[in-house]
Amino acid sequence: MQSSQQEKIFLIINLSFFGDVLVTNTLCQNIKMNYPDAKVVFVVNKPFYEAAKYQYCVDDVIYFDKKGEHKGLFGFFKFIQNCKYKNKIYAAFAMYDNERAILLSYFLNARHRISGPSFYVKWSLTDILIERKKELSRMQDINGDFIRALTGENGKVVPIKYLTDANNDAFAQKLLKEFGEKEIIGLCTVGKHKENYLPADTAVELIEKFNSENKTVFYFGAGEAANEYANELRKRGCVKFVDLTNATTIYQLANVMQLCKAVISIDTGTMHLSYATGRPTVCIFKRPKMIKKWAPLPDLYPHTVIIGSKFTAENIYQKTLKLLDKFAVY
Repeated sequence: MQSSQQEKIFLIINLSFFGDVLVTNTLCQNIKMNYPDAKVVFVVNKPFYEAAKYQYCVDDVIYFDKKGEHKGLFGFFKFIQNCKYKNKIYAAFAMYDNERAILLSYFLNARHRISGPSFYVKWSLTDILIERKKELSRMQDINGDFIRALTGENGKVVPIKYLTDANNDAFAQKLLKEFGEKEIIGLCTVGKHKENYLPADTAVELIEKFNSENKTVFYFGAGEAANEYANELRKRGCVKFVDLTNATTIYQLANVMQLCKAVISIDTGTMHLSYATGRPTVCIFKRPKMIKKWAPLPDLYPHTVIIGSKFTAENIYQKTLKLLDKFAVY
C-alpha cells in the first residue's frame, strides 16, 4: 500500500447512468486503500448526483448538467472555469470510455489522465492508458482495477457500498409509521432497457402472492415508463401495492429500502442500489448474457440471489422466501 504525505485529489468522471455510477464505487475504495489521505471527488451527470454522494469512500461530488447549464461547448467551458479543483488534481479517471470525460480531465489539467484505449482522442489526450485484463468480466471489478494505472498492482475485488440513514429520513419514517407493522417487499420492474422489463402478468401474480401472505409490496420506479407500468397493473385489477413511482430521490429510495425485508428487481440501477445498501435482493436477468458483466458476485454479496430468463412468478416468490429465511435478522 502506498501512502501520501499530503492530500492527493483524485477525480472520478462518470457521466453515465444510475447503475454505472454505483458500480464505480470499487474504484473509490481502491483509491482509499492505496492512498489513505486521498480526497476522492466524483463528477457525475446531474440526475445521479445522489448516486455518487452517499457512496462509501467518496468525499465530494460535483454535478455536470448535460441537459442544462453545462450543455454544449459554452456550458462545457463554464464547468471548467467554475470547477474548484482545476489545476489541483493528482489523477483523473475518465470512466466508460467517455469522450467528454476525457476532455474534462484534460482541460481541468489533471496531473495524470487515465482512460481505456479505444479512440484517437484517448491516445492524444490521455497520458495513461489502462488495458482491460482478460480475466475480468464484471464491471465492478474492471472499474476497481483502474487503480493499476497508478500503482502497477491489480485492484482489489470489493463489494460496492452505499450509505443510508433511514432513522433520520422523514420520508422513510413516514412510510414506516404507516406500513411498518407488515413485512415489506420492494419491487422494481422497469429500467432503462425495455427488454429487461418484468412482464406485467408476472408482476400481478407476484404481488398477489405476497398480498396473500399479508406482506406489503412497495413498487419502485422512475420516469414515465414506470408510471405507465403501474397504471397497467391497476388496469389488470392489481391495486394492493404502494406506488412509489417518482416519489423519492435516489437517497430516499435507498433509505426506504431499509424498511424492506427484501427487494426484487430487474437488471437496473435500483437492483445495484438495493444490494449495495445490504438489502436481501432478488436480481432478475431476462438477458442471461448480462449476468457475467453486471450481476453481483455471490461470494461478495451473500444476501443476493440471481434468476435468469427462465423465471416465473412462483420461482421468484419461492426464492424470495428462502432469502427472507436466510437473512431474517440481516
